Amino acid sequence: MSRERLVVIGADAGGMTAASQARRRRGAESLEIIAIDRGRHASYSACGIPYWIGGLVGSVDALVARTVDEFRKQDIEVRLRQEAVGLDLDAGVVTVHDHETGGDHTLSFDQLVLGTGAIPVRPDIAGIDAPGVYGVQTLDDGEAVRAAVAGDGARRAVVVGGGYIGLEMAEAFVERGLEVTVVEAAPQPMSTLDPDVGALSRTRSGASASPCSPTSRSPRSAPGPVARPSAWSPRTGRSPRTSSCSDSACGPTPRWPGTPESRSA
Repeated sequence: MSRERLVVIGADAGGMTAASQARRRRGAESLEIIAIDRGRHASYSACGIPYWIGGLVGSVDALVARTVDEFRKQDIEVRLRQEAVGLDLDAGVVTVHDHETGGDHTLSFDQLVLGTGAIPVRPDIAGIDAPGVYGVQTLDDGEAVRAAVAGDGARRAVVVGGGYIGLEMAEAFVERGLEVTVVEAAPQPMSTLDPDVGALSRTRSGASASPCSPTSRSPRSAPGPVARPSAWSPRTGRSPRTSSCSDSACGPTPRWPGTPESRSA
C-alpha cells in the first residue's frame, strides 16, 4: 500500500492537535504528516502572550507546549516560516512561500487540514497600519510588542478591545510601567459576561465613558483622555481609563490561504 500524505496548514493548537490525532490513528508507514506555519514557533499557548509581555512569564520557551523536535519523534514533520499562499483542491497541491529563502514551491497532499485559526478584525480607521500599531495573536506578535515596549520612549499604550485579551494586555502594559487606555465599542468592558459582572471592571477604573469616532481620526491624533490616561491592574490597584467607541469593529474572521488579508500559516 502506498503511503498517503496529510498536509496541515497551521502548526498551533488546532492544526497540531489534528496532526497528533492522525498519527495516533495511523502509523508513519501508511501516512506521512507535514505541518507548515509561517511563524517561528509551533504548538504554543497563545493565551499566555499577555503574561509574557507583562513579565509574569519569563521566557518564550515556557509558552511552547511541544517543540519541532518533539513532533519529529512522532514522525510529524513541522516546517516553520512556510506560508500557504495558494490552494488547488482539484490538483491536491498547496503553494508555499518560504520566508527564509524568499522562494515559492508546491506541496502535494492526499488529505488536507486547515488549522490556521482566525485573525482579529482591525477597525477601518485612518492610521491603523501606522508604526506602533500591533495585533496580538502569535508569539511573533508578542515578540514585536515586547521589543516596542522595551524600546526607548515607550510611555503610553492604547488597547482597542475590552474583552479578555484586551484587559490582559492592559494589565501587561501597566506591569511594564506604561499608562494605559482601553477603547471598547460596547457599553462596558467584558461584554461576554453578565452585565452586572462585566460592569465591575469599569467600576474599578473610576473613569466614565468617553465616546469617540474611530473613523474620523488616527490613533496618534486622538485628543482628550487618550493623551493622559490612568491605568489599573489587579496586582497594583491602578485603574485603566475605559472609553466607548461606537464604530469600531472587533471579533475574529477565518483565515484562508491566498486571501489578501490572511496569507496565513
